[in-house]
Amino acid sequence: MQKEYLCVFSGNDIDSLNIIDSLNKINIYPIIKNESESARLAGFGIINQKKNIYVHRDEYGRAEELIKSIL
Repeated sequence: MQKEYLCVFSGNDIDSLNIIDSLNKINIYPIIKNESESARLAGFGIINQKKNIYVHRDEYGRAEELIKSIL
């Protein structure tokens, strides 16, 4: 995943949900990394509430433009 996918956003839940929905509308289906949810499911606690959104390298340019227009 490191070479094929690039992080386009890292932030709170509200902004992340808005970005994910907007990306889906233009047929970009991101990968969401949520460390706090993973930790919770494993039985650990974590303070970090950020989500990281990754898109395929081929879709990075379109995704970056969309995110700039949203934020």
